[in-house]
Amino acid sequence: MPEYNITRMNFKDQPIPGERKAMAADITIQSFNKYPVSVDIPELGFEILVPGCSPADHSILVATATTSGVAVRPHADVVVNAHSLIKKLPNSLTRLCPNSDSSPLDIFFKKYLDGEAATALVRGQKHPAGDTPGWITDILSSVTVPVPFPERSFDNLIRNFSLADVHFTMPDPEAEPDDPNSNPQVSGTIVVLAGLPSEMNFSLNVTNLRANADVFYRGKKLGELNLKEWQKANSTQVPAKKHSEATLKIQSHINNAPLNVTDADVMTDVLQALLFGGEVVLSIKALVDVKVQTTLGQLVVKAVPAEGKIPVKRPSPF
Repeated sequence: MPEYNITRMNFKDQPIPGERKAMAADITIQSFNKYPVSVDIPELGFEILVPGCSPADHSILVATATTSGVAVRPHADVVVNAHSLIKKLPNSLTRLCPNSDSSPLDIFFKKYLDGEAATALVRGQKHPAGDTPGWITDILSSVTVPVPFPERSFDNLIRNFSLADVHFTMPDPEAEPDDPNSNPQVSGTIVVLAGLPSEMNFSLNVTNLRANADVFYRGKKLGELNLKEWQKANSTQVPAKKHSEATLKIQSHINNAPLNVTDADVMTDVLQALLFGGEVVLSIKALVDVKVQTTLGQLVVKAVPAEGKIPVKRPSPF
């Protein structure tokens, strides 16, 4: 494979006559021809696949793509424009793997979100596209090429993760250690502000979220906020403006979520600060899972890192 750059990538909703919307992908790839070779490549068709649960499993066909005709000239840049239309995702892509809580799509997303090289597979279509000679498709359909998706870290995808209108319920001093009431409980509204990559130009709606969240006070871990169950959520998509990116505001109300205290000394510091100061600000670090409704159906994106604040006022009466 020659070196190449993906110079344009755009995902968008696209209506289909007589059907519901599909998702279209338009991609431009640029490479350099260092050889003294000139050739005109006709329109070509390709299949895009994603690895299955394990290397022994069959790869999963996700979409087909078509490239426009390409003019290759000696010692010059070569530009390839590709278009793909995805009508629906196959069940095998979103079905959980055996003895796992992740699907092949989850595995692909996780690598992508972690900034690793998530690899897709590309092979030629058996059926000619346009007036492509059959002998070319015979050759291309016999070859499968692994293509790493462009690496990109999403550590800052979630710009802010906070709780508003927080109600902090103190632990019951008479509760047994295993009783949930032996820990503080937090109620309030989760507010998440996420930045949307410029390539994502399609409608989406977050319907549920959950999180594994660690809570800190002055840099010391206080405990773990139990948000492991799916919470109902709603979202508002804000389009990009001239000097600002597109964002997604997600809100979800939680009621009496247990805060499992892991350091009693830190909890004592929090109680003293509430008693004498009236308000403290806790910090939170979380891995957030979200259920997202898109044109292609409902998807689950897991373990998106997030950080934020929890302002806690002194309960009245204390």
